[in-house]
Amino acid sequence: MKIQPPKWACRFLEWYCNPQLLEEIQGDVYELYQRRLANKGRSVADRKFVWEVLRFFRWSNIKRSKTTYHPSNNTAMLKNYLKVSWRSLVKNKGYTALNIAGLAVGICCFILISFYVEDELSYDRFHSQADQTYRVKEIFESDGVGERSASVPFPLAEALMTDYPSIVKNVVRFFNFQAPSVAVVNEENDQEFNESRLFFVDSTFFDIFDFKVLRGDIKTALSEPNSILLTESMAHKYFGDEEPLGKFLKLQGQENLKVTAIVEDTPLNAHFQFDFLVSFTTLKSFYDGQYPQSWYWNPCWTYLVLYKHRSPEDLEARFPEFVQKYFHQLIKDDVTLELQPLTDIHLHSDLDYEIQPNGNYANIRVFISIAIFVLLIACINFITLSTARAGKRAKEVGMRKAIGSHRNQLIKQFLIESLLLTVVAVGFALILLKVSLPFFNQLTEKSIAFNLLWNPLFVAGLVLLTFLIGIISGFYPAFVLSSFKAVKVLKSAQIGSNGVNFRKVLVVLQFSISIILIISAGTALKQLQLLRSNDTGFDQEHVLMIPVSRSPIAQHYEAYKNEVVRDASILSVTAVEEIIGAKHQVGNYQFEGNEESKPFPRLFIRHDFAKTFGVELVAGRDYSEDYPTDDTLALLVNEQLVKQQGWPSNEAAVGKKFRWFGDENGRKIVGVVKDFNFVSKHHPIRPLVLDLDLRDQAFDLFIKYMAVRISGQNVKASVARLEKVWKKNMPERPFDYFFLDENLKSLYKSEEKLSKVSVIFSGFAIFVACLGLFGLATFTAEQRKKEISIRKVLGGTVPHIVWLLTSNFSRLILIAFVISCPLAYWILNSWLSGFAYKIRIQPDVFMIAGAVALVVAVTTISYQAIRAAFTNPANVLKNE
Repeated sequence: MKIQPPKWACRFLEWYCNPQLLEEIQGDVYELYQRRLANKGRSVADRKFVWEVLRFFRWSNIKRSKTTYHPSNNTAMLKNYLKVSWRSLVKNKGYTALNIAGLAVGICCFILISFYVEDELSYDRFHSQADQTYRVKEIFESDGVGERSASVPFPLAEALMTDYPSIVKNVVRFFNFQAPSVAVVNEENDQEFNESRLFFVDSTFFDIFDFKVLRGDIKTALSEPNSILLTESMAHKYFGDEEPLGKFLKLQGQENLKVTAIVEDTPLNAHFQFDFLVSFTTLKSFYDGQYPQSWYWNPCWTYLVLYKHRSPEDLEARFPEFVQKYFHQLIKDDVTLELQPLTDIHLHSDLDYEIQPNGNYANIRVFISIAIFVLLIACINFITLSTARAGKRAKEVGMRKAIGSHRNQLIKQFLIESLLLTVVAVGFALILLKVSLPFFNQLTEKSIAFNLLWNPLFVAGLVLLTFLIGIISGFYPAFVLSSFKAVKVLKSAQIGSNGVNFRKVLVVLQFSISIILIISAGTALKQLQLLRSNDTGFDQEHVLMIPVSRSPIAQHYEAYKNEVVRDASILSVTAVEEIIGAKHQVGNYQFEGNEESKPFPRLFIRHDFAKTFGVELVAGRDYSEDYPTDDTLALLVNEQLVKQQGWPSNEAAVGKKFRWFGDENGRKIVGVVKDFNFVSKHHPIRPLVLDLDLRDQAFDLFIKYMAVRISGQNVKASVARLEKVWKKNMPERPFDYFFLDENLKSLYKSEEKLSKVSVIFSGFAIFVACLGLFGLATFTAEQRKKEISIRKVLGGTVPHIVWLLTSNFSRLILIAFVISCPLAYWILNSWLSGFAYKIRIQPDVFMIAGAVALVVAVTTISYQAIRAAFTNPANVLKNE
């Protein structure tokens, strides 16, 4: 019979607490008294009990005004929960280590990809007027052929400000001669380089974009002709530790530009990067004292800011009449102008003539999916291992319930245990993050800093992530463990099979996700291999591209070409408008049978183009120096143009007449070349015109590169020969070059990043899944050790026992494989639909993924299985 606490204590409780509260807490108080009575005598217990009651109320912070009280909500109970949770985690070191390792890797992967996604989504958002800033784009197409240009004509900016002053607040233009690089020289110290990130910009540049000026007057820096701004790194490159302000740099060996300001290096999360900004008025000296006024030529990237009360639709509604009013008669019916939000450019723009390659929003979705999948696998690990250990904790739950614990108290206990483990895992994840971030930056070509984590939004997100992972991971185990019946558990310490079946479902889900990721990574690699393959219709290996735009090469081209080809290692030389396989321009041509001219992709070229690039002629003849009038009367086209015009055959196209910009008839097609990928494989092959341009002034605008094919036997010697002859003919222009095949690889950086990230994080996913599998295998071997020992005594062999332990898990992996295959096929088929050139999804990538998952899983399980099989049965059975 239980002895009641002293009457004074009961009266004190009745006075201090209302009846409802007394009813809720008296069980705890009486239990406390019984423990003291069991250890001490009645008088000692009474004294101890007085102290314990006072301390209990102090910890609980109970006030008479309260109407309800839950002991688990007070500080004492929270401390107790944390203490019990910590002891449980420390006691089960193996289980804790597996869970922490899995969660840490999953959380680290999630944070890394979150960093990458946040960086991609942050492009251009640091500008204060970003939401009001738009880029004007020009769609110039007819019958699906033409260009979708990120740039527009020179006079468009001024015309918009003049015609729509109530809508357009400000406008700025970018221009770079459409040249791959320009020569910049510091004549004082003979520093000379070819620079690719130099732009002429209007004086309104800093009124629209928020780049930090370190030295100089931001208001006047771009207002005067022949002014140039340098980034901090370029100032150091050309002037070292000297003060650059007020000094001069020579541009293109022609104009001396005064340094008027130093600007902070361009943030990497801007869709355009610059090293030099030159005042736009400086261009007049390059174009006979005035800007180009052509409404046909569209070389200017043009940005505008709208007034806050105006929408882009207000201006776009006026564009049709604007085009009809200003654009060239030949093209105005084929031109459409649109506005593109500044913040959409990096991830949502795939136009011709972008300032630099953009990202891809579809890949962002893939990265987010990978992050969620890896984190989900880690959470599943926690749930799987927790339910697997439920049998061991059954007696603990039974005892807690027997001495009065309620189910909601047990749920809170296990959730706090889950949260505590998650907090520890987050700590280890941050250590992994610190170590892995430099490698991740190298992989993704980013410069993400670790201190980004301390951004208030990231801190809040990390706290929320920790809480969600802890609750989600611990929710099901907490409800499973707390649901055990005390009497049943204390009798048998057994639980039903529901937990076993649920764990099987979780294992199947884990490996289904892992196999999908492996299949996706394999497919992404194959797609990248296809895009990068040399099967482009032209030979891109051993071809050097030498930038020559606006260089003195016009007077030296033939002499240079004739001299270098005397070297046996230099096979041929030509010149071309754009990088073959990367870009093109557009020209208006009216072919025989057409009532009016249409825009066609075009490349201006020089003799020996087909020889240098290995382009095959399928009908007619090539341009030849034996025909002096080829540059004015002849034309080469590709097979797609023949098909687009509806001519019956390639041979039938030869001799067809054409007109260019209203010229008189007399020009004819002399040959047809085999189709080749003159732009990246993101786009299908379209009609193409190869136009011979022998004008000296072509190098000022149309001809931008020399292309040199070398034998490849002694590359260094060939390059040295080319440079020596270059300096002999043009000592004032730095020699620069790049290899065509290496340059074309940069077109597929987005796919390269995707494939690398997919492979690496798929590896992490399978690693995390195998951690859970290892824990389950350990638990299974421990649970069945008596059975294994009896089988060995009765003659069971080691292979038989290993098969016994691994077969169940192997079946689960095979089920996961069957489930994942159709899902992976559907996902990949949707992803590949965005490519003009795509691989066929072959069964081999599915079989390889399934085999990898199965082999890794069986290897993981086999370690514990073999260990259990070699255990001495005597050591097990003697304790049973």
